[in-house]
Amino acid sequence: MSALATNIINNIFHVIWFCYITLEPKHSLKRRVFITCAGAVFYQILMIVLMHSGIAGKMLYLVAYLLAVVIFGGVFLIFLSASHPAKSLFLVSVYFCLWTFIYGVISIVTKTKAGAGNMEIWALRIGLNLAFLFAYQFFFRKKLSEIYQKMKKDYGMVSSLSFLSFFMLTLLLIYNQSHSKWELSQVFMMALIYGSMLIVYVVLFRYIVLFDYRDKVDQMRKQEKYLQDQIDSYKKIEREARQTRHDFRHHNLVIIELIRKRDYEGVLDYLEEYESKEEEKIGRNFCNDHAVNSLLTAYLRKAQQNGILVETEIQFWETFQISDFDLVTILANILENAINGCMQVEGERKIKIVIRQKGAKLILVCNNTCINPVPFKNGLPKSSRQKSVGVESILHSAEKYCGDVDFSASEGIFTCKVILNNKGNEKEAELTERKESRTKGSMKGAKGSKKLF
Repeated sequence: MSALATNIINNIFHVIWFCYITLEPKHSLKRRVFITCAGAVFYQILMIVLMHSGIAGKMLYLVAYLLAVVIFGGVFLIFLSASHPAKSLFLVSVYFCLWTFIYGVISIVTKTKAGAGNMEIWALRIGLNLAFLFAYQFFFRKKLSEIYQKMKKDYGMVSSLSFLSFFMLTLLLIYNQSHSKWELSQVFMMALIYGSMLIVYVVLFRYIVLFDYRDKVDQMRKQEKYLQDQIDSYKKIEREARQTRHDFRHHNLVIIELIRKRDYEGVLDYLEEYESKEEEKIGRNFCNDHAVNSLLTAYLRKAQQNGILVETEIQFWETFQISDFDLVTILANILENAINGCMQVEGERKIKIVIRQKGAKLILVCNNTCINPVPFKNGLPKSSRQKSVGVESILHSAEKYCGDVDFSASEGIFTCKVILNNKGNEKEAELTERKESRTKGSMKGAKGSKKLF
């Protein structure tokens, strides 16, 4: 009965813990509880069968331990977590390291093997689990969730190190169970290994934070490059403006001569050509958002220089919640990937960028010619480079606004679609809808805001 009671206590806390540590869940909390309870019932039935099969005590303990890891870990990886399997394995291994640590502490304090025990062992198991649950819920869960969200790549290595730590603690637990005598050296060794594992996890969490910091530095470098391109663009505009002022007297002489000859058609043709040249120098005004307009101007000029035909359809006014930094980050990565995709294609190259504000949502769609077929992995375009920083950056920025990102490719056209929630409050959303309605009414029968850059 003592072994059965121990298993029941363990199963109750397994259900609670796995529902709490699911940071990117597939299902609602109610359904997660049901699935985990079903796994616990299945595990308990297996244990009852094994208890009546005549397996020796130490072997039964080891089998029960491994079954718990396989069943509850499998339920989490397959049914509970929506994260990448390697990323989910990180959480599973962290939890089971905590589980084995609790076993070890109970073993040291009670000088037992911490298996099927007595009231003292049960009380310690319940007390330690409740204490760690309380600390996790009120002190560590938010921070762990932030760190977990920052694991955008290279989590395979982090998960491997975490699982290796769990494997080492498992060997320690087996060693502890195989020795009947308690000695000071054994207690010291266990304490030393637990301390080492704690240091390993501190280093792992620190590594994840630093890796996220490195990604942010990469994005800041991209922003710096973009700003430098803008400065160069403004310098070019300034030089062209000085040249225009210098040449203005010559243009006047041409116009005066045409008027003297009463060649008014020639005057109109000359002025239209002059206006066209000046527009090319200054650039087009895509929208009222200065940051977005500057970015579009810089990247689409770069596309034009590379012989890429660009079509734009920009219809948005304000971003209530979306910061210019995040919007520029998303657009810069989309356009940079689009230009790189076009550069791999022989023949006609095209990019179409659409930005629309619809109610409380901002919709960004970019189509570009690409190689056929485009390699995909886990629903994401697979870069020819080892790491696709641009795609990861788009996904990370979209997550801040509970947005959706979709990548697809068909018949030599690659499509990136991003939807961001842009609702500041009901009044602002209503104002946006009114503006959109007025704009659509005023543009009815016309070509809209499409431009060829």
